[in-house]
Amino acid sequence: MSKASVAVIGSGLMGRGIGLAFAIGGHDVVMVDLDLGLLTKSLEQINSILEVMQEAGLTSESSDRITSRISLEPNSEKAVSNSDFVVEAIFENLDLKRETFRKLDAASKTDTILASNTSSLPITSIASETLHPERVVGTHFWNPPHLMPAVEVVYGEKTNDATVSETVSILRAIGKKPAVVRKDVPGQIGIRILYSMIREATHLVEAGVASPEDVDTIVKEALGTRLEVLGPLELADLSGVDLVSNVAKGLYKTLDDSVEPQKIIKDMVANGQLGIKSGKGFYDWKTGSKNADQVLKRRDAHLIKILKERRKNSE
Repeated sequence: MSKASVAVIGSGLMGRGIGLAFAIGGHDVVMVDLDLGLLTKSLEQINSILEVMQEAGLTSESSDRITSRISLEPNSEKAVSNSDFVVEAIFENLDLKRETFRKLDAASKTDTILASNTSSLPITSIASETLHPERVVGTHFWNPPHLMPAVEVVYGEKTNDATVSETVSILRAIGKKPAVVRKDVPGQIGIRILYSMIREATHLVEAGVASPEDVDTIVKEALGTRLEVLGPLELADLSGVDLVSNVAKGLYKTLDDSVEPQKIIKDMVANGQLGIKSGKGFYDWKTGSKNADQVLKRRDAHLIKILKERRKNSE
C-alpha cells in the first residue's frame, strides 16, 4: 500500500490523531462519525495540532496540503466501500465494536484490512461477527497518536500473517514503530506493563510507603529517564539475569497481587474523585499545584522534542 485510502471510524481524541498521522504520511483519509458537528470540530482540532507541529518543524507540507487529504463522512458503510485500510477508534465496548465490525466487513472490499484501536478488548471477539476474521487485526495506537511512534499490532486467533505484515508495512511507512503481539491477551504488551506499575504504585500510596508525588518522582526521574532508551529486558540483561533472579526471590513475594482495584481506588471512584475529569484524584487538579492543560502541554512538548532529536539523528 504505497498510498492507501484510509478510513478512521470515530473522530474523538484517538480517531482524529490516527487520521492525522495517516494524512501526514501521505494517505487519503476519510474521518467517520455519525455526528457531523463532532467531525467538523475534530477537523478544527487537527488544524490546531498541525500549527504546533509545523512550528516544531515536524511536518514538511503546509497544513492546507495535509488537510486536503482528509474528508468527512457520517456514513461508515459509504466511507469504507472503497477503503484499503480501516481503523476503528470508537468507545471501548465489546458489543458496539462487534456490531461495527459486522457492518464494516459487509460494506468493505474483501481485501480491505479492518483494524481496531482497542487497548484491552480481544481482537478475536471483535472479529467474531465478521465473515472474514482473517483480515481483522488490532492496531493499538498510544495517545497522542500523531506524536507517539509505537503501535501494537495484534493477532486475533484467525488473523492471517498477510494482514499483519501489510499492517506493519503501512505503519512503518508513516513513521510508526509497530510491535507485533502474537497472542490475543488482555492488555496486549503496554497496558499490561503499565497497569502492573499502576497497581504497585497505588499499593505504595495506600500502604503509606510514599506520597503520590514521591512515587511519581521516582518513576519519572529514575525509571523514566532510562526507559526512553532501555526496555526492561535490556535492563535485566545489563544488570545481570543472575542478579534479577536473586532480587526476584525476595521481592516478588512482597509485591502487590490484588486481583481487583484496591480500596483507595474504589473509594475515590465512589466519591467522584476521577482525576482531571472531576478535578481531583490522587492530585487536586482544581486548587492544587497540578494544572491539566499545563501538564498536557509539557507532555506534548517533551514528545515533540524527542521526535525532533530522532529526525535530526537520522539525517
